[in-house]
Amino acid sequence: MQYLSRGFLLFLSASLSLSAQIQPVVSGDHGQGQVDWSERYIVSTGIGAPNPELPQSAQRPGAERAARMAALRNALETVKGIHLNSSTTVQNFMTTNDVITSQVNGYLQGFEQEGRPKYMSDGTVEITMKIPLDGIGSVGDILYGKSLGESPSINRFEGKKAASPTVFTGLIVDCTGLNLKPALSPKVIDESGKEVYGSAYVSREWAIKHGMVGYSNNLSAAASLDRVGDNPGQIKALRASGDNATDVVISSSDAASVRSAGENLKFLNECRVVFVVD
Repeated sequence: MQYLSRGFLLFLSASLSLSAQIQPVVSGDHGQGQVDWSERYIVSTGIGAPNPELPQSAQRPGAERAARMAALRNALETVKGIHLNSSTTVQNFMTTNDVITSQVNGYLQGFEQEGRPKYMSDGTVEITMKIPLDGIGSVGDILYGKSLGESPSINRFEGKKAASPTVFTGLIVDCTGLNLKPALSPKVIDESGKEVYGSAYVSREWAIKHGMVGYSNNLSAAASLDRVGDNPGQIKALRASGDNATDVVISSSDAASVRSAGENLKFLNECRVVFVVD
């Protein structure tokens, strides 16, 4: 029993240590809003104060409405700060497309708060919204627009291939130390600038379900994700690329390994790619 207890304590210690290392990958800290790229949610908070000119019975409902409106405003500002790709933010995209702006606003308006409102002693109310990036009709679905086809436009690899084919179930790209920024539609490119992975490789159905790329800040946690299967390739990125530093450059030899087997198109089609970032 003594050995069993000691083993359990070691296991618990290791588990707690791993948990301590794994933190959400967040971006877009616009006041009271963030994007949690690990869980792929927009999280925003709004605070509403009671109007002392209203009757006592109407002050709390009024504060709740004000908090909800503030949370939605913060959610919209957070969405605008998302990198769509290496050169465009959502704000840039929405500025030139009134239809997209209307669709994003409409989608956000359809959400209620996450959990119960918090009521402060002074009558102030705090409401948090948790809005998924993925799913049919979601922010991701709207913003991908026509950039994704129902099926991939690339159905065979081009570029240098490794002599010995290796079949993977997914791909983990270690981007730590590169200050890579998360994005809805990032790319993996080789040293010659040829695309190894991007929107042309994916099925719209899978991108809408799961996003084009998953994000983690822990290699061990990334390797355990169902997304990458039981035999993922793991490579180290050389650098971040693009104006927004959202794309990754990998070595020519690693790119050749990915291209070595036509079967690897399947995991790319299904967006089974994870970037590990700081």
